[in-house]
Amino acid sequence: MIGFIHKDKSSASMASSFDLLQKRLENELFAKLFPVILTDRGSEFEKHQLFDMDKNGVSRLCMFYCDPMQSTQKPNIENNHNYIRDIIPNSFPMNNLTQKNIDLMFSHINSVPRRSLADKTPFELFCFLYGIETTKSLNISEITRDNVILKPQLIYAKKR
Repeated sequence: MIGFIHKDKSSASMASSFDLLQKRLENELFAKLFPVILTDRGSEFEKHQLFDMDKNGVSRLCMFYCDPMQSTQKPNIENNHNYIRDIIPNSFPMNNLTQKNIDLMFSHINSVPRRSLADKTPFELFCFLYGIETTKSLNISEITRDNVILKPQLIYAKKR
């Protein structure tokens, strides 16, 4: 799982993250990793053509919308949201977070062993399938199991 900071909750802003990913990963790997977007019906995803097509008008992925209030249509994503809320509780401010904070958070989340992955981490499985260089392109790094932090102190530690 990866994430991006957005100051503007618009389709153009959200689609710019996919433009960035496509540039970093190049077309073939991007197409392999992101053939489909499964999202809610938020206003930031209403201009689907910004996601479906790249800047040259070439089809790059397919976008599908979940039905309202149907978290069962994307249960693994919902489970990952629990990890995010462990690190960034609803009451915590998000206005001072940086992309570096978000990358660090997802590095920790992706380094948690999962029973569904035979006690492997999402990071380990992803590296096996796509290589360590791809994780570098996504700004995700491995955190050793003993050093994983899933608490607000990960990104809200007071500066000394």
